[in-house]
Amino acid sequence: MKAVTSSAPSPTVLSAVPAGWEEWIWVPLVLVFPFLGFAINGIWGRRLPRLLVGSIGCLSIFCSLIASAYLLSLMIGLPPKFRAVEVHLFPWLTAGPVQIPVTLLMDPLSLTMALTVTSVSLLIHLYSIGYMGEDPEFSRYFALLNLFVFFMLTLVMAGNLAVLFIGWEGVGFCSFALISFWYSREAAAEAGKKAFIVTRTGDLFFLLSVLALLALFGTISFGDLSQILYRNEPITSLAGVKEPAREVLTQPTDLFGLDLVTVLCLGLFAGAVGKSAQFPLYVWLPDAMEGPTPVSALIHAATMVTAGVYMVARLHFLFALSPVAMTVVAGIGALTAFYSALLACVENDIKRVLAYSTISQLGYMFLACGAGAASAGLYHLVTHAYFKALLFLCAGSVLHATGNVLDIRRLGGLGVKMKTTASTFWIGALALSGLVPAGLISKDFILGYASDSGFYPFALATAFLTAFYTTRLGLKVFHGAPKDAEVFHHAHESPSVMTIPMGLLTAGTILTSFLWLPPIIVPFEPLPLFLEPSVGPVVHLDHKKELAVTIQALAFAGGGLLLGLLAYRWKPGLLWSLTVRLPWLYQLLARKFFVDEIYLSLTARPARRVAELVSQTFDLGFVDAMVNGVGAVTVAFGKACRLVQTGAVRTYALTILMGGALVLIFLILRGGSAP
Repeated sequence: MKAVTSSAPSPTVLSAVPAGWEEWIWVPLVLVFPFLGFAINGIWGRRLPRLLVGSIGCLSIFCSLIASAYLLSLMIGLPPKFRAVEVHLFPWLTAGPVQIPVTLLMDPLSLTMALTVTSVSLLIHLYSIGYMGEDPEFSRYFALLNLFVFFMLTLVMAGNLAVLFIGWEGVGFCSFALISFWYSREAAAEAGKKAFIVTRTGDLFFLLSVLALLALFGTISFGDLSQILYRNEPITSLAGVKEPAREVLTQPTDLFGLDLVTVLCLGLFAGAVGKSAQFPLYVWLPDAMEGPTPVSALIHAATMVTAGVYMVARLHFLFALSPVAMTVVAGIGALTAFYSALLACVENDIKRVLAYSTISQLGYMFLACGAGAASAGLYHLVTHAYFKALLFLCAGSVLHATGNVLDIRRLGGLGVKMKTTASTFWIGALALSGLVPAGLISKDFILGYASDSGFYPFALATAFLTAFYTTRLGLKVFHGAPKDAEVFHHAHESPSVMTIPMGLLTAGTILTSFLWLPPIIVPFEPLPLFLEPSVGPVVHLDHKKELAVTIQALAFAGGGLLLGLLAYRWKPGLLWSLTVRLPWLYQLLARKFFVDEIYLSLTARPARRVAELVSQTFDLGFVDAMVNGVGAVTVAFGKACRLVQTGAVRTYALTILMGGALVLIFLILRGGSAP
C-alpha cells in the first residue's frame, strides 16, 4: 500500500507523499471497521446476546468515526494543495494498457462525507437498539446496517470510478435488503423490488458513461482525469486521432448535436437522478418507507440518496465543461424541489411526508451543483443529514409510542405525553423550514447562487411550501385534540436509548450552523474553504444580494409557517373549504399528478402483458410441449415394451428358440457356417 498527495494547482492532481506519512494507514481502516461489524453479526449474530450484537454494530461505526476524526486532524495541519491523499490498496483489473487498481482517495470532500456518514450512522445504530429490540431478526438487521455504511464509505472514499461503482451498487443492494427487511409483508417486498429496479434504470446510463470515459482517457481515476483536463493533455478522439482533451470533449455527436462532454455528463447525471430520487425516477423513495424507520433515516440522511449529489460534486471539473449539463442539473433539481414539496402538502403518512421532503431538499442540492456552487450544495447536504435524521427518528419515536400508527389524521396532542420527541422534532422542523441557522444558512447560500437564474422563483416557492407542510405535520401530530382516543391513551415517551440519539442529533443540527461562519467568528476553517481544493474555488456573493436573498427566503418561509398555523391551528377548516371548491386540484396532488399510473401504463402493465404472452406461447406452447412430448414418447415406448413382457416362461423359451433359428438361417444364407 502506498499513498500520494496533491502538489499541483488542480485539486486532485496527485504526486509523491512526504516521508513519515505512514499514519495514512487509517484511511482503509475507516472501511475495515464497519465490514468487521457486518461479518461478526452476519456469521455469529444469531448465537450472540442482543445487547452484544447491538454493541458490536455501534462500536464498529464508532471506531470508523474515530479513524475519520484522526484523519481530519492530519489533514487540517497540511497546506490546502497537499490535501489529497490517494491510498493504493492492490491491483484489480488489468487489460492491456488499462490498469484499474483499488484505490481510496482522502481529500476534504471525501473526509467531510465520511465524517457525516459515520457520525449520523452511529446515532441511528444506537437508536436502533431500542427501536428494533423485540425484532426476531435483530442480528440480520445490524449486519445489513453495518454493510450499508461500509458500502457508502466505499463510495465516498473511492479513488476511481470503478471503486465508486462498487459502493454505488452496494448501497443499492443494501437499500433493497433493508427496505424489504420485513419481506413477509407484501408491501415491503414490493417496495424493495421497486427501489432496486428503478435505480437500476439510472445505473445503466451511469455505467455506460463510466465505460465511455475509460475508452476515451484510458483511466477513470479522479486524479488522472482532473490532471488530463487541467493540462489539456492529448487523448484519442472518436475519429481515432490524438487531440487535446478539451477539444475532443467539445466535439459534437450524433445525439441531437450535443457535444461529447454533455452526453457523458447527462449519462452520469442519469445515475444520480435514480440514486438520489430526482424527477422522474423519484417514485421508489416514498415506497421505501416500508422498511424500519431507522433504515429510512439512514437512507435519507447519511447514505444512499446523497450519493448522486456527491458524484456530481466529485466530477465538478467534468460537468463544468458543459453549460448544457449544468443547466439540466440545476433545472431537474429546481423542478424536483418544487414538485415534491407540493406532494408533501397533502400527504397523510408521517414517514412519506418526510420522504417527499428529502426528495425536495436533494433538489436544492442539485440546484446548487448546477449553479456552480457545489460547496453550498454539500454544506446543505451536511446540515440536512443531521436535521433529517432527527426528524425521522422523531417519527420513529411516534410510531414506537402509538403502535405503528402512520396516518397523521389519527394522531394529535402527543406533545403532552412525548415532550422530548415534540421539542426535538420542532427544532428539526424549523431547520428544515429554513427558520433557524442550521437550515437557514445552507439554504440561503443555495438561493443566493441561484438568484440570477430562471429557477429562483421555484426555489423560493419551495421554501414557502417546505415551511407549510412541516408546520402542518408538527401541528397534526403533537398539538390539538387527540383524534383517536385509544392511540392517545397508549402513547408514551420513548426510552432513553432512543431519546439520547435524538438529543445528540439536535445538538448536531445546531452545531452545523457554525460550519459556514468566517474564521473571525469561529476558531476553525469554514467548510467552503475546506472543500475548495476538492470542488473548486468559492464564488463570494455580493453582500447586498446576500442580504436581499436572506430577507426573501425568511419572508417566504415565514409565510409558509403562518399559513400552516392559520390552516391547522387558528382556523382549521380554512383549507378544507378550498378543497371542496377545487376537488380536482386536491385529487391531482393526492394522486401525485398520476405519475405512478403513467409508470404502470408505460412499463409495468406492458411488461406484464409481454410476460403473459411469452408464457402462453413460448412457455406453454413450446417448452411445455417439448417436456410433455418427451414424456408421451417414453410412455408409448413403455407400453410397446410391455406387450412382450408376458411373464410366461414357455413364451420366453419359444422366443429365444425362434430368435436363435433366425440367426442360424441368416448365417447360412450369407454363406457362413454355424459355430
